[in-house]
Amino acid sequence: MRRFPASGDSPSDRPNRRELDHAVQRYSDLYDLAPTGYVSFDRSGRIEEINLTAAQLFGIPRERLIGMPFMVFVSREDTELFLHHLLRCRCSDTRVESELRLKDVKRKIIHAVLSSAPVAASVHNGALLYQTAIVDLSDRKAAQAALQEKEAELELITTETPFMLTRCSRDLRYRYVSRAYAEMVGRNPEELAGKPIVETMGEKGLATVLPYIKRVLSGEPVSYEARVPFAKAGPRFLHGVYTPDKNENGEVVGWIASLLDLTEQKRAEKALTESQQRLRTIIDHANASIARYHRDGLIHFANPRLCRMLDYSRSELQRKTVEEITHADDVEKTAETLERVWRTGDPSEIDKRYIRKDGSTIWVNVCDAVERDAAGQPRFIVAVAVDITARKKMEDALRKSKEHLEELVQERTKALHVANAELKSEIDRRKGLEGEILSVSDREQQRLGQELHDGLCQHLTAVAFMARSMALRLRNHRVIDAAEIEKIAELVNDAASNTRNLSRALHRVDVDAAGLVSALQDLVDREIWRMPCRLEVRPSFRIDDDVAATHLYRIAREAVINANKHAQARKVVVRLERSRQKMILRVIDDGVGVSSEPRLKQGLGFHIMNYRAQLMGGRLEIDSPKGGGTCVSCYLPRKKAVQLPNNEKAGRGLPAKIAKALTVLV
Repeated sequence: MRRFPASGDSPSDRPNRRELDHAVQRYSDLYDLAPTGYVSFDRSGRIEEINLTAAQLFGIPRERLIGMPFMVFVSREDTELFLHHLLRCRCSDTRVESELRLKDVKRKIIHAVLSSAPVAASVHNGALLYQTAIVDLSDRKAAQAALQEKEAELELITTETPFMLTRCSRDLRYRYVSRAYAEMVGRNPEELAGKPIVETMGEKGLATVLPYIKRVLSGEPVSYEARVPFAKAGPRFLHGVYTPDKNENGEVVGWIASLLDLTEQKRAEKALTESQQRLRTIIDHANASIARYHRDGLIHFANPRLCRMLDYSRSELQRKTVEEITHADDVEKTAETLERVWRTGDPSEIDKRYIRKDGSTIWVNVCDAVERDAAGQPRFIVAVAVDITARKKMEDALRKSKEHLEELVQERTKALHVANAELKSEIDRRKGLEGEILSVSDREQQRLGQELHDGLCQHLTAVAFMARSMALRLRNHRVIDAAEIEKIAELVNDAASNTRNLSRALHRVDVDAAGLVSALQDLVDREIWRMPCRLEVRPSFRIDDDVAATHLYRIAREAVINANKHAQARKVVVRLERSRQKMILRVIDDGVGVSSEPRLKQGLGFHIMNYRAQLMGGRLEIDSPKGGGTCVSCYLPRKKAVQLPNNEKAGRGLPAKIAKALTVLV
């Protein structure tokens, strides 16, 4: 507060002067300690005086504020407002007020009202000062904002709340309705304001709630649940709370109704009840045993089938726990299962044993699941049990049978291994015997041919010479007819020739690859065949294996002999040819064909030819061409190395067929 020094005080004026100083000091204290900020600035807006409250508002010591432009504390957005405020102060002798935004040293915005008035007693350098009160509006602004927010929130709540709100007057008219109530009756809130209630509710609907209206108009709060028939909206089940609406004198001028539409809920409850009744019927007549447990395992409910399964009454079971009806060996896993189901909410299925009332045991498959309340919290554990005792007995019997079967299989497997080993040994022995038979057959044929050639043929030749000599002597002495003797010699010579040919057929040395074609040509050129026989050799045919050549020759010989004896053929063709992958020997005749093929394949000749083909790694086929007759084909892979088995001594137990064949060959 600016002080003015006294000049020329007389002694008589000193008491008055002291009182004036005291008054000025009190004014200064009031100015500095006033709860409202005060500042005095000149016509340019420079601060000349400021109290402590204003200095604290800006956060700067008062000494530093003196002489600063007040403009630095005005928000940039409100600069024009402050300049206009200064202009009005210069042009007016009355108080000037402006609402604008200030800022403190931390640039925090302060909503304030500047109330400025010229003070004649406040002059600086001959210039008039404007004393300004700074009214801080920040708290009021915050309160207004909060109030507006609350009002908006309240409006949102009253408009969007699922509760239907109405405010009604004593003359039974709507003063206000929420949007939810208006939507229920199919109208807009604006349409219902000031309208009689009866227009919306109808006579019957109003009659239903009229007793509650009379009570609330008497000053009594009322709550009710009732089925109210609306004129257009139809019947609605409402939960209503009526509160008296009083004026400032405490007189009831109407009521405020808070309504909740329970129609769908009641329908759902009714439907749920009928579902529960049906469910109880289904549970009571279910084919499965059903129980409900508390978390501690106490049985809360058991259906009749479970009671029959365990031979307990329902009241007896409801006094027992799951542990008491469970076999001792299954108690631990049952407890673990129930705890896991309760904790996770996931169903679980186990096989376990129950103990019946008489102490006997039954096997059951139990599925446990959580039953939750309306809030979704676990309430019970529901168990569905199916008697699997018969299945367990079958599984046990099947397990024992499987174990017994495995033992038998092991025994039979051992026996089969022994039998297979013996059979393999026998097969190997018989293969050796078959090879020995073929070797013996060839040796016997060679021996017979040699004996016929060296013995019988020479003998018959000698007989022919003797007969011719005798014929000469008799012709000279003319004792007998020489023509007869000549005839004898001719017949003997024919017999010798035929015997020689037969012996040549029997006495055939082994054929090598180089001599195969010439050997086959010699075979078809023999005079013993009753039909023409010729050899066809394709230039592409070639064989390098001597052993294979021997087998091919003997297969061809056997086929030609069969055609000569059995086929009644008019001609026979022996053909050597080649395909992309095989060398082929074919013996083709135009005889009676293979109508007797099954019988033919049972003969030793077929088996010998087939065996020879297998020894070469080849394949033998006998079929009938389209034009009739028989075709014996032997397919030999190209460049196939064939080794005949070593001869082994013939063992005992020769098959009857092989023994007979050996006898025939001999």
